[in-house]
Amino acid sequence: MRRITLLVLFALSSLLSSVYGQDLKQFADPRVEKDPGGYLAHIPQNYPATTIQAAGILYNVGHCLQYLNQEEKATQVLINAKKLFEISGFTTAANDLALEIHTIVSSQEHYKSVNNNFISEYFSFAQKTHSDERLALAYYEFGSDALDVWENDSIPKQYRLDSTRTIFETALRFAKKSKKPIPLSKAYKGLFVVALNNEDYTAARNYLDQSLFYAKKEGDTYNTFSHHYNTGLTYFYQENYSSAVKWLKLAETIPLPRYQLKTKRVLYKKLMQSYDALNDQPNRRHYQKLFMDLEAKINDEAQNIAIHEAQQKYNADEKDRQISNLELFKDKFYKNRLVFGILLFLVFLLALYSFVRWKKLDRHKRTLEKEKLQVQEEKQVIERIHHKTVEELEKVKSIVTEEHITLKDNTKVYLNDLMYIKAEDHYLHLFNADAKKHLVRGKISQIIEELPPNFVKCHRSYIVNTNFIATYGRGFVVLKNKEEVPTSRNFKF
Repeated sequence: MRRITLLVLFALSSLLSSVYGQDLKQFADPRVEKDPGGYLAHIPQNYPATTIQAAGILYNVGHCLQYLNQEEKATQVLINAKKLFEISGFTTAANDLALEIHTIVSSQEHYKSVNNNFISEYFSFAQKTHSDERLALAYYEFGSDALDVWENDSIPKQYRLDSTRTIFETALRFAKKSKKPIPLSKAYKGLFVVALNNEDYTAARNYLDQSLFYAKKEGDTYNTFSHHYNTGLTYFYQENYSSAVKWLKLAETIPLPRYQLKTKRVLYKKLMQSYDALNDQPNRRHYQKLFMDLEAKINDEAQNIAIHEAQQKYNADEKDRQISNLELFKDKFYKNRLVFGILLFLVFLLALYSFVRWKKLDRHKRTLEKEKLQVQEEKQVIERIHHKTVEELEKVKSIVTEEHITLKDNTKVYLNDLMYIKAEDHYLHLFNADAKKHLVRGKISQIIEELPPNFVKCHRSYIVNTNFIATYGRGFVVLKNKEEVPTSRNFKF
């Protein structure tokens, strides 16, 4: 009878593994991404036959709520799904779901005081399984979190960005080893963010193109939207607002079955700002209204608080479970205290013997490795600072020794007399203190590179010599000869 029971249990286990597997993707219903609202309207009303079936339904419901921008409800539903996966022994699915819960928690814009329990759990599982794909996804999340966590002004911006780039490069290394498109797409998107913060817009767009190349293999239209929006963002920060509008309008044409409300809100805000910079007020007002309508619909603060409470409850439940396990262990230990005492004593003697043999050598080895690592890091930082300092000194040296610039028509303009420069079409007007004017063909972005630090770009069409500024006004500065030079809205000395 016992043998028959074991055979039946083995058969049921094999059947469950063949039907569901341990892969979380096996539970995903394709209807969820295509029509999350429609899926929610047709959820089965009868109770699921098994716990694992209930977990699968909750998994799909949670994603529907997430895609409909109801993240606070999605978080609680997915946490319940994770618990059911754990109860059913589907540890791989439960640990992979921890990453998806973390992405919801970390995506909240106005709430950053959350614990990293879910990503820590996922990272430990990735290390345990030696999965290149999971390690790549974990490092991508670490890099994304690092950009939000490092807000201490005492840490140089470039150091923060270099450290973040290192994390994303680690993600890319594991992604290439895994050869999976999703980790590769995310790793390149992380490097795009670093390049964008470094104002290296060409590199940023190259990373975006590589990210889209791998994302297209998954056939996800959301990534196409993300590519167009982020490309527009690079042009926006370059103050090329016409190109920014072009790409942002392309993004607007992409159908979004997922994340529609919050995604459209971000898009409308950037279009509003772009049209405002182009002084196109009718379009600016149009997108401002669309943005404000969505802003009124989405309550970020309430969502963030609800998500935080769900996570705190999960953490508390986990601690209670650990305490319960400790109590069980305590009872077993008390019943078998003599056996456990002998075993612990033997383990202690073995550990002490091993400790005495290698402790001193290990301590010396770790000290040397730590010193070597510190020296290498300090050397890299010093080399970067030295290289940057030499470049700046060379630039300042060339400016100081010449005291003038030579225009394309070979006219010499002395910097001490040059008050301001105005760009008009493809020409530059140079105004001297002695009322002399010079007209030369050129771009304002090129001539600013030839000028010393006291020349600043105060407007997209003006460069002013700060030595000639007499007073400051709202939207303009007054020079010593009483001339007014306009300034941009965000300009600060």
